[in-house]
Amino acid sequence: MKKFSRKRGVLTTALSAYEVELLTSLVRQVVELVSDGEPEGYAAPDPAADPFEALAADLAVDPDEPEVPEDPVLRRLFPNAYPHDAAASSDFRRFTERGLRTTKVTDAQVVLDDLGATDHGRVDLRVTPEHVDGWLRTLTSVRLAVATRLGITDTESAEELAQLDDSDPRSYMVSVYDWLGFAQETMVGAL
Repeated sequence: MKKFSRKRGVLTTALSAYEVELLTSLVRQVVELVSDGEPEGYAAPDPAADPFEALAADLAVDPDEPEVPEDPVLRRLFPNAYPHDAAASSDFRRFTERGLRTTKVTDAQVVLDDLGATDHGRVDLRVTPEHVDGWLRTLTSVRLAVATRLGITDTESAEELAQLDDSDPRSYMVSVYDWLGFAQETMVGAL
């Protein structure tokens, strides 16, 4: 991957076929995780649907226990807003998590569409101004997922993993984590 550059408001970079495939795979994995294993069937709420019915369905959920995900990646992507107040935490999750999940899937679809337009890296990646926010949110989600699986919680743990020997099986994912950081950094720098 080359650094992102901006040409007439559009961010561009060259990706190899392998990089397109890798990023596509990582984004799809996050989509599958946040959409409860249904990446193709997960649909955003119908904007024409009755908002009162959606609110009534949300209110019908038992608010006594927050539904904190078991998967550590989901806990990192959807952190507990009120760890010392179960009722407030449950309410917060009930009223925000569906929308957050939908946004993550929608953003990821933008990224997947843009990656698809590269024809497996034969054409430069072009990120229009309307897609930049979705790209940045998706790269953040993917990077958080990788960091969580690696056990990166702070700068110190990231630096420790950066010192791994190449024979350590985690070293490849550390390089992916760094590559995602490079992509984010150069995208922001090109804005």
